[in-house]
Amino acid sequence: MVTADIRSWLGGRYTDSAAARYQVRSPVDGEVVAEVHRAGPDTVDEAVRAASAAVVADRRSSPYARRDRCLAIADRFLARREEIAALVTAETGRIYQGTLAEVDKAADGFRLAGEEAVRLAGRTLPVAATDKLVMTRWRPTGVWAVVTPWNFPVNIPVEYLGPLVATGNAAVWKPAPTTVASADLVLRCMVEAGLPEGQVTLVATDDTAVAGHLVGHPQVVGVGLTGSTATGEAVSRRAAGKRLLLELGGNGPIIVFADADLMHAAEAIALSCFTASGQVCSAGGRILADSRIAGPLAEAVAARAGDYPTGDPYQPATVLGPVHLPALATRFEEQVTAATRDGARVLTGGRHLPDFPTGQYLPATVVGDVAVEAALSRQESFAPVAPIVPLPASELVAEANRSGYGLSTAVFTADLGRAMDALDDLEFGSVVVNDRSTYWELHLPFGGWEGKDSGTGRVGVPAVVRAVCQQQTLSLSRP
Repeated sequence: MVTADIRSWLGGRYTDSAAARYQVRSPVDGEVVAEVHRAGPDTVDEAVRAASAAVVADRRSSPYARRDRCLAIADRFLARREEIAALVTAETGRIYQGTLAEVDKAADGFRLAGEEAVRLAGRTLPVAATDKLVMTRWRPTGVWAVVTPWNFPVNIPVEYLGPLVATGNAAVWKPAPTTVASADLVLRCMVEAGLPEGQVTLVATDDTAVAGHLVGHPQVVGVGLTGSTATGEAVSRRAAGKRLLLELGGNGPIIVFADADLMHAAEAIALSCFTASGQVCSAGGRILADSRIAGPLAEAVAARAGDYPTGDPYQPATVLGPVHLPALATRFEEQVTAATRDGARVLTGGRHLPDFPTGQYLPATVVGDVAVEAALSRQESFAPVAPIVPLPASELVAEANRSGYGLSTAVFTADLGRAMDALDDLEFGSVVVNDRSTYWELHLPFGGWEGKDSGTGRVGVPAVVRAVCQQQTLSLSRP
């Protein structure tokens, strides 16, 4: 594999920085994927200046011109689909079939953003004054800092970048340090499609102080972040007074009542917990099961684990590639080991797989009889594991709500009344009944329950289009 040489993009040119570099290694084989020139605060300042100029230059463009720009970007993604997907697999470890699908969804995201922008209509308002015509319209807010994670390094950025480009705003994008090569390729596609100079700039760094300088920059009006709860809290403090779109930690519970179709629930749980090796913010973090069926449910999920073989992520037969970071593999093994000391039983998996190039290849794992307070239950694992936690039926919903997280949850029951009660009682931004917890589509609002640790605001293209714009009231008087 060719090692990429990555620099920050400042709206028309790459930096000529002689700054220190850091290396990105692939979880697939441990080889170096990229040499990255570490950006500093001066790079951020220059990127923000370029973005600010782009907002001014694009102020009078037609929403239809911006829509066409988004459609051209989507086409360019698809023209380089295989190249982008292969690089994302090298950087993240996710299977190639999954990263191909991610590029397709990112293209859909830009298309949807463009179409939403031309539907962003104002209103004509009735007023008491007879000599006036009063109306509203939506206007861009300005320069946004966009800070994105490594797990979906193409599609998650598009959730912010698509709406920003479509509405005439600008973005200074700081991708995850370990997926900056794929970010660079995504940006090059956007530039090739005719993106105006400076509308999206890229800051490549692993320095958290530089990221802090970006989100707190006085010319940045808002921050879009998908990441951990700890990162979100730090950003909230640094970006006080700015608009915030924060999609943060999950560890969503899946609730299974005794009357549920256990085979259907087991299949959905396997999808929720194992897809992308569990590295999904809406993954099933713990399975809260009625004690009467917890044992059979665990066995049924374990039977599905064989459908998720771990291996070379470029091979078609592989369903799970390596997890992205060595620390994730270590935490997974520590959580499983601690749970077994407290009486849990491992039905399948539980340790990293030997005879692979790195120690990050984890099997689909099912652990039964997990104590409710175990770290495997209470903490986000971001690994392919399904912890089954037996509880009395009367405690299932209350235990789900005890979590500090409030991103997503799923409920399995055949009783419509019980399902409706759960919809009323569960304090989560998304509640899915009788399906996988990871169900989502690009146009649906998605985010955390206010007051919990899963963020504020909503992603989903229509929601972001409005969140990055402001209403302006116009009053015309007869002379």
